[in-house]
Amino acid sequence: MNNKIYQKNPILVYLTLSVLFVVTVQQFDLYKGGANYLIHSIKFFDNNKLQNDWIANQEDHLPLFTYFNYFLIKIFSKNVIYVIHSILLGICPFFLYLISKNLFPKIKNINLCVIWFAIFIFIYHENSFFSGVAGQRVIDAGYQPASFGALFFIGIYLYLIKRIFLSIFFICLAASFHPTYILHTGFLILGFIAYTLISKKYLEFFKISIFYFILILPITLFIIFNFIIIEKDITIIGQEILLGRIPHHANIHYWFSYKDLFSLLIYFFSLFLLKDNSKFFVLFGVFGFCSIILSLIQFFLDNNSLALAFPWRTSVFIIPVSSLIVISYFINKIKIEDKKLKFIALSLILVLTLSFGYKSHYIKDLNSKFSSKLRLTSDIKKNFSNIDNLLIPITLEDIRMNIGLPVFIDWKHHALRYDQLIEWRLRIDLASNFYKSRTLEEQIFNLNKIQEIDYISHILIKTNDLKIECKNLINHKVFALVSVNECFDNAKN
Repeated sequence: MNNKIYQKNPILVYLTLSVLFVVTVQQFDLYKGGANYLIHSIKFFDNNKLQNDWIANQEDHLPLFTYFNYFLIKIFSKNVIYVIHSILLGICPFFLYLISKNLFPKIKNINLCVIWFAIFIFIYHENSFFSGVAGQRVIDAGYQPASFGALFFIGIYLYLIKRIFLSIFFICLAASFHPTYILHTGFLILGFIAYTLISKKYLEFFKISIFYFILILPITLFIIFNFIIIEKDITIIGQEILLGRIPHHANIHYWFSYKDLFSLLIYFFSLFLLKDNSKFFVLFGVFGFCSIILSLIQFFLDNNSLALAFPWRTSVFIIPVSSLIVISYFINKIKIEDKKLKFIALSLILVLTLSFGYKSHYIKDLNSKFSSKLRLTSDIKKNFSNIDNLLIPITLEDIRMNIGLPVFIDWKHHALRYDQLIEWRLRIDLASNFYKSRTLEEQIFNLNKIQEIDYISHILIKTNDLKIECKNLINHKVFALVSVNECFDNAKN
């Protein structure tokens, strides 16, 4: 890296190094797995029939995310989403480095800077020192609302350089894209407030409180009135269903392990390293301890409402920041002559970029593995015009988005509002019963139960599980696509 360029325009160097990191990540195909969140954005377009899909017509808890993506896709194409995701990925190393540099100014040395970015690439891909607890992380290879949590890193950096109101704006913007972050914006703002009170800046305390309240109120009220104020009995049932659907995220007794204690140690060590920096110590201490205290309360009380507020999700910010504080501290201690340091820095960034880039794009190459699944969706899509609503095995989560056709239900894509979750569970049970049927009579009986709540025009089923001979509309080794009218309706007669 040219030192003159660095001295003249360091931001350009940080951006270049951030882009190197982005290149090492193979972004998932747009409609892989969790991309069901995009259904509310794309259902408005004429190239699909998703406006008739049951999930697409349930309450949307992500209005900003929905319309943001809708307008981008409308103006450009769906490929613009990869650009947005790349920007969010790039924000992480860029602003985490700026935070680290603010706390450890010596790492602004060009060689130490390159070493920092090289280690960031390792930490991100190694996963343990970047991911939060409960199987969550701020951003991964798939585009989703949670990815906008990267804006928290912007907010923390802006706070450190005394751009407090701009900081609050980005933090609240993250929660507006993904309301699960509302609680965590509160934790972070409490850190801001605590420091202003300790510093006896009472006017600033009131300004921060009022500005935050104004920004966070709209999305908070939207969630309260549309998802929380529901009859008590329905809420209890819905919460139980959701906890059963996502225990790996919501049940602390399910996911908690000794590895999480190691993450706590890193967090406490990072606080110890910065005990003399009162501004960051108070901010980061309050931010983390709010999460830890509420998580401990949940561990002993097992309150469903608290569990589904995910207080431990703060860890998706705490762990990467803590890890990089520790790394920055040790990088800050490096004392090697410039020529050797330059060689080490360039070698490290080259080796790690090429290694993880090759691993992501060629060894793991999850998109190639995923493309084999798309052969089935391609076969189904040939019958697009004839299919009105499709019954599929509940584990086939990639069908709906990749063919753009209404699907009765699948396990991955669930409703969020508790009354709608109850219907989701009913649909799951009905579909499961149909595919578990041992005889043609059972299949017809269970199909009739399904047809009572939703019209089904076609069924995707494993060829060996089909109990009646009828025309297979696709050429697939495992699955058959059959018309209900031509197959099962005739059998009833």
